[in-house]
Amino acid sequence: MASHGELQVECDWEAYQLYFELPEDFVVTENDSEGFYAEGDAMEFGIFPFADANIDTSDIAYFTLELAAELDLDNYDDADVIEDLNGLEGAYVEGEIDGVRVVLLGIIDPETDTNFFALIKFYDDDEVAEEAAFDIIMSIEPY
Repeated sequence: MASHGELQVECDWEAYQLYFELPEDFVVTENDSEGFYAEGDAMEFGIFPFADANIDTSDIAYFTLELAAELDLDNYDDADVIEDLNGLEGAYVEGEIDGVRVVLLGIIDPETDTNFFALIKFYDDDEVAEEAAFDIIMSIEPY
């Protein structure tokens, strides 16, 4: 699944039956029904559930932009849609929170009323971190 070979920690978020891969330096600090959170040397990854039966795939970009505003994301543009995220639908925006670069991802599970948002924070401003972030995103899949 990972395109750069950098992702080596296989993670199961059993509470929501999601699988994803993280860089090998990540340590999981939370894995329960409230969320999944892990930290690496120069990045953090968190994914959190929310229930909203009214959101569908046509709303994901709008929802992601609303969430960006709610989280006080700065310097972000339009949301980019990910049309097939291993059976899920998603959109993301890139921006900053308190001067830290982030990717915010909104995810819809078309099979349930449970949806997700993920936040990836970068503490290094380099292409390797950016590639790792998108590898994480593309590895997310339900099981």
